[in-house]
Amino acid sequence: MKTVFSYRGSDMAMFRRDYGEIVRREFYDGDLGADETEHLDFTFQKALDYPMGLLRVFSRTGISYRRNLSHIRRNKVGVRVIWFVRHGTLKIVRSNQSCTAGAGECAILDSNAPFHARAIVGDEGIFEAVQAVVPAHLFLTHLPSALEFASSFKISREDRQVVVKLLDLLFDEGDHLSRSASEYLVHAFLETISEYISQVSDGQIQRLKVVEKRLADIQNYISRNLTNPDLSYDEVAAKCGISPRYLCHLLKANNTSFSHLMWSQRLPKARDWLASGPLHDYPIHEIAFMAGFKSAAHFSRMFKSTYGYTPKEFRMLNHDAIQVEMSDQPID
Repeated sequence: MKTVFSYRGSDMAMFRRDYGEIVRREFYDGDLGADETEHLDFTFQKALDYPMGLLRVFSRTGISYRRNLSHIRRNKVGVRVIWFVRHGTLKIVRSNQSCTAGAGECAILDSNAPFHARAIVGDEGIFEAVQAVVPAHLFLTHLPSALEFASSFKISREDRQVVVKLLDLLFDEGDHLSRSASEYLVHAFLETISEYISQVSDGQIQRLKVVEKRLADIQNYISRNLTNPDLSYDEVAAKCGISPRYLCHLLKANNTSFSHLMWSQRLPKARDWLASGPLHDYPIHEIAFMAGFKSAAHFSRMFKSTYGYTPKEFRMLNHDAIQVEMSDQPID
């Protein structure tokens, strides 16, 4: 474990500038904020670079970070950040849903969706959290059930013991582990979290009201059959045991449409595949078909309309970032 950045003092402008640069380097571009205070006490540590980043934040001052569409267009980064809050509270505001993670809870951020994250010190006067920075291809491989998971969650006592032990091992020994050992432990760590999120998601769905349960069934069926380019309105209604008319009623009642339910899932999936290093040489038109699009042209138009880049431009931006990251890695 190494200390990447540490500041104790009262120069707020210097702190924002210097730590802001660290965040842009380690995570993504955005706007850093901090509560006004007479004295700053902040430490940022790093324990692992490969195959994911593992970092720790300790602060006696509330800090915040905002990433909007302008930042995303300038700085496309295909990562998810899993926060493990140990002291204090983390509040995340997104366009579609907000959540709050207290001590002992977790939350997930998508680098390519706008958000405002605010770290608040707790009763002990500190905020402390560990962040796992997971590349898109790893997240897609191990946590597909969490791609759209926007709630905070608390890992159960049984699974928590495994997660905490793996986190502690990676944090304490990350600098000394071989690449193969790091991969093995990280994969086990992500699989444990994935299994738990799947259980939490199922439990939440069971507690929804009847109308919400119906909508969840529809969304789940679409998710399972997302790559089918012929997925139709009538098929979804029939498979979910409802009439097309009732499906129309459900969608209108929730201010959405059938096409939005499909594209809002297909585009992020295709985006993550394009950002994946192992899939860099996979033809773009094949990724379009894999994500359920009938034509590469339609995929390209919708992708640029949503993300501001063509699929080819987006892939090259992420490939350049991956190449830089790989060039910084030591050769075994």
